[in-house]
Amino acid sequence: MGALDAGRSSNFSMTVSVSGPVTEGGRLPLAELARIASGLQMTLERLALASTGTSIKPGRRPRDVVDAVRLDFTGFHEGSAVLEVSRPQEEAMNDLLRESLRMLGEGIEFLRQGHPLPAYLTPPVLNGLRELAGGISPHGVSRIQFQHPGGGFVIDSVFREALRRTPAQATEREVTVVGRLHMGDFSPATLRCRIDTYAGSILADFGSDLRDVILDAMDQLVMASGRAELQPDGVTVRVMHLETVKRLTGAPITPLDRLAQEQGVRPIGNVDELRGDPIDDLEEFLEVITAARRGEE
Repeated sequence: MGALDAGRSSNFSMTVSVSGPVTEGGRLPLAELARIASGLQMTLERLALASTGTSIKPGRRPRDVVDAVRLDFTGFHEGSAVLEVSRPQEEAMNDLLRESLRMLGEGIEFLRQGHPLPAYLTPPVLNGLRELAGGISPHGVSRIQFQHPGGGFVIDSVFREALRRTPAQATEREVTVVGRLHMGDFSPATLRCRIDTYAGSILADFGSDLRDVILDAMDQLVMASGRAELQPDGVTVRVMHLETVKRLTGAPITPLDRLAQEQGVRPIGNVDELRGDPIDDLEEFLEVITAARRGEE
């Protein structure tokens, strides 16, 4: 059994009891500790973002939201395995943490009962729960019980099985990307292409009404808009369904022969021309380098 106590500096307390064969003798593998801690922290942060109406995007998360649900590990005691954490924030910061924990407990119960999922159980939140329940097994950690002043919830094999039955959600949203259009497939059965952006490549499909537009914009810089199917992390684009494509004015692509003509560059007639003008004292310099390598003075 392990316990997380978050109450000394913020008037907020929470206990997390971990049980299973791996906790015998007051021990808990570091891998399990890291999994539980990261899964809990990740899920609380994502629920806090959902609670405040902040969308999850790539990059740095809002510091005030992250700090509001931050838990710090401060100690370990026998008991089977007792872990203590505390929060440095003031009491006024506890409201968002309590709300995130309420949503977490409620969401877990919805999953257990097989009810329709509330809106805040987004794909990123479900991924955090999968991380939290990932180590549940008869031979490892069999049960994790969370208890706090507002209630409690349990992560066990029943919950893990319910989570497995929950289909991965392919969420969609309107997006606009800028990149270079490549790899057009104009077969009537497919009609797809690739847009290379600064963040990576995006696969896209399009309707027959955009066929000529895509063909004319091939290898050009474009601004494309449409519905994007997102990966379970809720951020990464799996595929984009193009609705509009607009060519952007960028630096012109000039053939190499024209560039050479404009810059006065001509083909060389002999490989000796690559050597350039003689360099004064080159032989003396090479002798010094050779002597240094041999340890000579």
